[in-house]
Amino acid sequence: MFMNPHFSAPQTVSRGWQMFNYAAMAMAVIALIALIVVLISKWAGGTPWPGFNWISMIALPAAFLMMGTSVLRSVAIRRRL
Repeated sequence: MFMNPHFSAPQTVSRGWQMFNYAAMAMAVIALIALIVVLISKWAGGTPWPGFNWISMIALPAAFLMMGTSVLRSVAIRRRL
């Protein structure tokens, strides 16, 4: 009879947004690895390379903002259905 839009097929994601999401995920993983390296080296009594601090301070919030943008875009597309 009537087709309910809530049960429609998922929409395809463009190649650009897929790359954007993968970049956000990669940035988050790299930032977490850098943060773990800093924590382990501090616990071991060493001095980590300052670049690891900068990587974790910049890449983790940037990845968080990128993932938030992706979620908001998905919500906006879903509302248009």
